[in-house]
Amino acid sequence: MLEDSDISPDLANLLAQTWKSSCEESIGLEEICRIWSYDLGWFEIQKAIEVRTNLIESGWLVTEGEYIRPAIDITGIDVPFTWMPVMRILDNPPQFVKSASENLVKRGKEQADLSVETIERKERPVDPIVAHIKKLLEEISKISGLEKKEVMRRAQRKRKALGPVTLWMTLLLVAREQKLPMHPILQNIS
Repeated sequence: MLEDSDISPDLANLLAQTWKSSCEESIGLEEICRIWSYDLGWFEIQKAIEVRTNLIESGWLVTEGEYIRPAIDITGIDVPFTWMPVMRILDNPPQFVKSASENLVKRGKEQADLSVETIERKERPVDPIVAHIKKLLEEISKISGLEKKEVMRRAQRKRKALGPVTLWMTLLLVAREQKLPMHPILQNIS
């Protein structure tokens, strides 16, 4: 059974990552679903609507007319590089408790301080290749001579252009675009 300490950082990460892509304090009710579906590629649009409804009903999101905002302060939360939302938590989120929100930011910071390897061991992704994204990024950067930030920027741009595609696939597309030998890169993820 998941405890509140396991759930809260995951919901905090979801909210922090969502509002990272929007510089405004409030996001439109429809826009948040588009961010989750198209910008971040986490859910199909129908699932995004369900998640939005669940988070509103449980108090994690606050509605203000046609706009929505997080019920917690997300400014101090650093989302781990390979973090992805956990559906079992989003299908049935716990009720938001205002008094626990002060500890939420602290827990989010502590989780961000964990190394990527620790996080990968703790949460096994549905797609096993997700666990190799950091190594894949480093390999492409090393072989191409591009900085890791530039490789990631190009991969994210491809992800936005292509729609629902995984990050590791767009990284491979960046490598292919750079005419890199694919065999050594593919060995990293197999």
